[in-house]
Amino acid sequence: MMPAWRRIAASPWLFAGPAVAAATVFVWLPMGATLVLSFFDWSLLRQEATWRGLNHYRGTLANPDFHLALGNTGLYLAALVPLQVGVPLALAFALVRVRGGFLARLYRTVLFAPSVLSFPVAAVVWLWLFNPTVGYLNTLAGTLGVAPQRWLSDPDLALWSVVAVAFWKSFGLNLLIFLAALANVPNDVTEAARIDGAGPWRQAFDIELPLISPALFFAAVTTFIVVLDEIVGAVDVLTEGGPYRTSSNLLYFLYERGFRHFQFGEAAAVAVVIAAIVAGITWAQFRFGERHVHYD
Repeated sequence: MMPAWRRIAASPWLFAGPAVAAATVFVWLPMGATLVLSFFDWSLLRQEATWRGLNHYRGTLANPDFHLALGNTGLYLAALVPLQVGVPLALAFALVRVRGGFLARLYRTVLFAPSVLSFPVAAVVWLWLFNPTVGYLNTLAGTLGVAPQRWLSDPDLALWSVVAVAFWKSFGLNLLIFLAALANVPNDVTEAARIDGAGPWRQAFDIELPLISPALFFAAVTTFIVVLDEIVGAVDVLTEGGPYRTSSNLLYFLYERGFRHFQFGEAAAVAVVIAAIVAGITWAQFRFGERHVHYD
């Protein structure tokens, strides 16, 4: 029989073991394999792998299509991260003040409903809305005296059309996070502020916002990471990176390298570059943003 001290020493590993094993198999080993693959030239069309060293990285960083995808990714992030954090935050502050349980549940259901859809389904719906001849958006624009637009084939509009779809599809999750955080704000604190004469704006900005800052920080970090992945589904169905690659982004560029051109070594190098960029920005968020979070 195992001694008591050994059972005590082994018990943490019994709890952590499954999670560590799953992370090793599904996260760390694939990451290591991707890093190794980035130094080789290999595709499904041939069995042998050829050593390329840093050539894939040099080729990727010198590729004009990569530069365009990188710039587009910056535009996506600059638009979507503030939208998917700021708009749900404002809606959450408004919804917690809705009187009447039925109305509150109705608003939350309607606003969260798009998040339940898969991106292909949501994008197909928007393909109909964006249709340049029979789409609802151009029909509505015509009633307002505005000329019809080529939403998905105009280089000036395609990226922002994808932004609109990605925002509509994904902001509901952050809305639920903020609603849950506001529901946990102690009533005695807000009641004391109200008695002291604090109006709704003062109460929201000086009391409730600092108290939900952990949820706000969490949403900002995860939105930055997840939004890159979310855009790919919309781009793939709506524009396929066009026109003239004006709506492409880094992950779609990776997808094309790997699953359209079957250049898995080059795709692995792109994945490593993306991981380095995400890790660097996430570190900066923790380094400079977490100091403003009040965990107590």
